[in-house]
Amino acid sequence: MQFSKVVAFAFLVGSSLVLGSTVPEKRVFTNNGVTFRGEVNGHAFEETGTVQEVWATLKARHPEFELDATAVAERKEKRDKVLPPLCIPVAGQDWNFAEAAAIDDGINYLKGLKSTLSIAGNTCSRISCSYNSAIHWCNDNNGEVSADSGYLASFAQDLQDHCQHCISSGHSFFCVVGGQEFEDDEHYNVIVRDASC
Repeated sequence: MQFSKVVAFAFLVGSSLVLGSTVPEKRVFTNNGVTFRGEVNGHAFEETGTVQEVWATLKARHPEFELDATAVAERKEKRDKVLPPLCIPVAGQDWNFAEAAAIDDGINYLKGLKSTLSIAGNTCSRISCSYNSAIHWCNDNNGEVSADSGYLASFAQDLQDHCQHCISSGHSFFCVVGGQEFEDDEHYNVIVRDASC
């Protein structure tokens, strides 16, 4: 019997654990992106959008630019992260899974475009979005916060490591991922889930 993606998603949602409540009601999810600041090949930049939008803008201006494929995220102590992350289904949220391959691409963009991101207070915004799969950054503070793009990518990687589900049926194989991880010291969190993009 061949499974459809819908049946597979229903199975995965039904089989996951509910670990706790997460995004407070006052948070607003936006598609406006965040501000990226950095330097590529000696050229300073400041752009707003998702990492894919920012990279497309930079590449249009400077076709010779390439992402740093060897970039390694600057690591903070693990004690700053609340582990393990919460995996879909997350209590109180109606989030659906994202495609794991699209999230991997977002992680690579965030690591490769070495930059500092800024987000307004009490806001959730996409920092990566492709193939209807997004990485959101949520600021639980009243004021703006900033973080290294590679460090934010490490949260999405944690979610890939802890919350990914893969399904194989016949000749098809696909993986999905979704959940939320908190940064305890700076009071923000990263969410991986579906989105329209």
